[in-house]
Amino acid sequence: MLVVLPINLPLVFLICFSVTAFFLLLYYAAIFARFAFHKPKKIKDYRQDPISIVITSCDQAHHLSRTLPALLTQQYNDYEVIVVSDNSHDETSQVVEDYQKQYPHLVFVDLNSSVTTIKGKKFPLAIGIKEAKHKLILLTDANCMPASPYWLQNMAKHFVNGKQIVLGYCSYEKQKGLFNRLLRFDSLHTAIQYFSYSLAKMTYMGKGQNLAYTKDLFMKQRGFASHNHIEYGDDDIFVGRAATDKNVDIEYFSESFTVARPKVNFRRWFKEKKGYVITRSFYKPGIRFLLGAYGLLNVLFWVFLGLGIGFTVHVMPFLIAVLSVFVFKTLCQYLVFGFSAAKLKEKDIIPHILFIDILYTLISIMLYIVSIFSRRS
Repeated sequence: MLVVLPINLPLVFLICFSVTAFFLLLYYAAIFARFAFHKPKKIKDYRQDPISIVITSCDQAHHLSRTLPALLTQQYNDYEVIVVSDNSHDETSQVVEDYQKQYPHLVFVDLNSSVTTIKGKKFPLAIGIKEAKHKLILLTDANCMPASPYWLQNMAKHFVNGKQIVLGYCSYEKQKGLFNRLLRFDSLHTAIQYFSYSLAKMTYMGKGQNLAYTKDLFMKQRGFASHNHIEYGDDDIFVGRAATDKNVDIEYFSESFTVARPKVNFRRWFKEKKGYVITRSFYKPGIRFLLGAYGLLNVLFWVFLGLGIGFTVHVMPFLIAVLSVFVFKTLCQYLVFGFSAAKLKEKDIIPHILFIDILYTLISIMLYIVSIFSRRS
């Protein structure tokens, strides 16, 4: 005779919730704490080697007129700024040519007559890198403003002791409103991950708004040839494939930041995020697993929290246990994210971490669902 044992649902959801929180705490302690409590080492024997700043622009004359003065007046001995116009139909050429009269180290590459099947900015970016006369390449976007005249110095100083890739930080201008906080939390959250994984010798990405590498490394990887058919991936896929245990360094001193103009609307930002989710299928298997598991754990944490409270609300010891786990996990998250936010000068986000994390998790679910259909198409 088959005996059916009663299921203690409060205990089941308490266990599920506790296990989920435990694995998230492992991420905080084993990976993210590496950046939160990291102390940069002083770089010795640094010299200012010539470097090329490469920017691609498609109808972004309004951004260039604002950012070029800051890019062209960096406190650096020998560098050039290359602007590649990707079939622009605005005043890009006029803006750049006007600045060329005053700054001879500004180079303009006009691709108005070029035809290519390569989507995104990979083709113009590759052209700009090939046109560069220096061996060191620093990338940013037309809408990104260097945080200081020493941005170039701070990024370039890491090309010592065999380093070939330097990961920097780019945030968004601080404005009022929930969407702006969401944008900056996304930048913070992404940076915590790629800085921490890099410190753990598992570099998988950088951000093209503030990223440097050697021209030799770019040529050795044959540029973006292996993933030219994908619109995105000029920064994350390339870095993930070119990085080794020893050739990557990170830079997060405030004078090394770039600051981007915020996205116009949620739709454009969501499309960009969807692109990054799709490119994850090209990451190394181990990284894909760790990133996927972390995203799933964040979703399950809030699901099991709701179910746990719902099923234990009448069982006081279990309810206290669920709330205790929640409080402990949240405090640890605030500690790790708080120290990281302080490093990246995003302190005003700290009080809102819990609320934005819930919103961010909901958006991540939407991104995952949409990306599944995008991969199929």
